[in-house]
Amino acid sequence: MIFEYPAIFSEDPEDPGWINVSFPDIDAGVTCGTDMDNAIFMAKDLLHLMLTTAPKQCHGPTPLDDLRKEFPDANIIMIEVEVDEVVAC
Repeated sequence: MIFEYPAIFSEDPEDPGWINVSFPDIDAGVTCGTDMDNAIFMAKDLLHLMLTTAPKQCHGPTPLDDLRKEFPDANIIMIEVEVDEVVAC
């Protein structure tokens, strides 16, 4: 199954060069990367991990338009992963 969740990307104010990633719909859904490519890789890894090991901490994805209203200046990217196991989010 393919799952797609929005992630918010922001530069780390305390450590320039690092990019923080948060998933508003996943409890404890936070990671980071050394650059944008690495941050996207880490986001995919975290999303896959949470969907396969802690599905009760995942909520259905918030519509992108709703997040853009809530976080108008944020860099929001849809992250897609494929999982073999059936999960219930």
